[in-house]
Amino acid sequence: MLIYQLGWHWKHKPDFVIERPNGHYGTQILLIQSKARIRMGDNEFKVDKNTVFVVKSCMPHCLYAVGEEYCDDWIRFSIEQEDNEFIDGLAIDFNVPIKLKDDAVSKLIAACEDVFNSESADKKATLHHLMSAIMLHISAHCRTEKTGRHTLYDNALEDIRRSIYSDPAKDWNIPDIAEQMNISVPHFQRLYKSRYGIPCTKDIWMSRMDYARQLLLTTDLSANEIAEMCGYQDYAYFSRSFVKYACVSPAKYRSQNKEK
Repeated sequence: MLIYQLGWHWKHKPDFVIERPNGHYGTQILLIQSKARIRMGDNEFKVDKNTVFVVKSCMPHCLYAVGEEYCDDWIRFSIEQEDNEFIDGLAIDFNVPIKLKDDAVSKLIAACEDVFNSESADKKATLHHLMSAIMLHISAHCRTEKTGRHTLYDNALEDIRRSIYSDPAKDWNIPDIAEQMNISVPHFQRLYKSRYGIPCTKDIWMSRMDYARQLLLTTDLSANEIAEMCGYQDYAYFSRSFVKYACVSPAKYRSQNKEK
């Protein structure tokens, strides 16, 4: 994810109006920090503070203050080819209001602005991590709304996900998991993604990468040993996977982040 422009707590007068009939090139995160009226295409929404929109490229939209100072945080960025699988797995709703329950996204955008304007040698990797955190946080709020409806499989899905994160090195097999729940593979995959906003195979990968990250930061185990503990017999494959996850090699991640 490559950031073009961003702003944190941009404020405008109570009569603020901006109309963008052709939208913007690139995806936009628009976090409203005041009462406002927002038009997305043919749909209009009245929103309160701490409501976020993830706006698709070139989506026509208009922003209106409603009798008080208008304020927003925003990021315009491109979704690179290597980001597509990650973004698709989040199942974020585009061009609609998503009400956030805390100010974490705003704080992350503020952090992005600081890094974006810095001369840090690791600026690109740091911004990628921050953008991933922002998208994950927004996705979690989408899933909260979508998973308000309970199904007969909720407890079984919770047990499976807990087991995956408790034993990431296990050779998890989707057909075996579906058989354990006595449902078809496609049905299981739909249930899992609907509940957690991410395909089960991607979640298994995330559990392994998260475990590898923890081991790199909290132990003196070699990268080869950590690869095996995370279920990888081929270190080169593990290293490529970790670079995809963290944007740096396991060794570099440890040297950059492990507490002295």
